[in-house]
Amino acid sequence: MNREILYVAQAAVLGLAFLALMLAASEAGFRLGRRPNHQTRKNAKSQISTIEAGILGVLGLLLGFTMSMAVTRFEMRKQLVLEEAKAIRAAHLRTQLLPAAEGKEIADLLCAYVNIRIPSDTDRPVYEQIAAARQEAVHLQNVFWQRAVASGQKAPNPELATLLLQSLNEVIDLDAARWMAFQDQVPGAVIWVIAVVGLLAAVVVGYTFGLEGLRQPFSILVLSLAITLVLAVIIDLDRPHEGVIRVSQQPMLDLQKQLHSR
Repeated sequence: MNREILYVAQAAVLGLAFLALMLAASEAGFRLGRRPNHQTRKNAKSQISTIEAGILGVLGLLLGFTMSMAVTRFEMRKQLVLEEAKAIRAAHLRTQLLPAAEGKEIADLLCAYVNIRIPSDTDRPVYEQIAAARQEAVHLQNVFWQRAVASGQKAPNPELATLLLQSLNEVIDLDAARWMAFQDQVPGAVIWVIAVVGLLAAVVVGYTFGLEGLRQPFSILVLSLAITLVLAVIIDLDRPHEGVIRVSQQPMLDLQKQLHSR
C-alpha cells in the first residue's frame, strides 16, 4: 500500500519533532523581534498584533475542520464494523435455509471468515497483517459464494437460497466498504499545511514577544503543546488499528463468541 509518511512514522517521534520545531520557530521569531530599534518596535506592535490574531484564527479553523474530518472517518470505520458483524450474523442464520450438509459447510466458512476479520496481535506490522488478512478474506468470499450459488441452483426452493445470497453479497460489499474506509485518511497535504501555518504562528508570536523584549517561555510552551497535541490526535484517529485511539472490534468479537458457541 502507498501510504503517507505521516501515517507510517512513529507518532511519538513526529510529535516530539514538531514540538521542537515549534519551539525553535518561536525562538527565531523572538530574536527577530529584538533586532529593530525602539521606535520601529513601537510602530510595529499594533500591526503585528493584527497579523498574529489573524494567523492564529486561521490555524484554529484549520485544526477544527481537520479534526472534524478525522472524527467523521473514525466514526464511519466504527459503524462499518457493526454493520459487517450484523451482516455476517444474518448470513450465518440463513445458512439454515439450505440442506443440513451444505448449510453447515457455508456456516463453517463464515466462522473462519470472522476469525480473519479480527486483527490479531502479532509482531508483524499491522498494515501487513491487514493486507494479508484481506487476501484470505477475498479467497473465502469466493469459496462461500460459489458454494451458495451451487446450492441455490439445485435447491427445490430457489427463493430460500436467494435470501442467503443477498446476505452474502452484503457481507462482500461491506468488506469493500471497510477496506476503502481503512485507506481513506485525512490527506497528508492538509496536515503539512497545518504544520506550516503552526510554525508561522509560532514565529509571529515569538516576534511579538521580541518586540516587547520579554521572553514568555511558559506561554510559548503551552501554545506549542496545544497545537502538537491536536495534530497528534488527528493523525492517531486516522490510524484505526494502532496508536492510542482505535476502532473497537467488539461487535466482531461478540459475533465470534456467538458463532463458536453454537
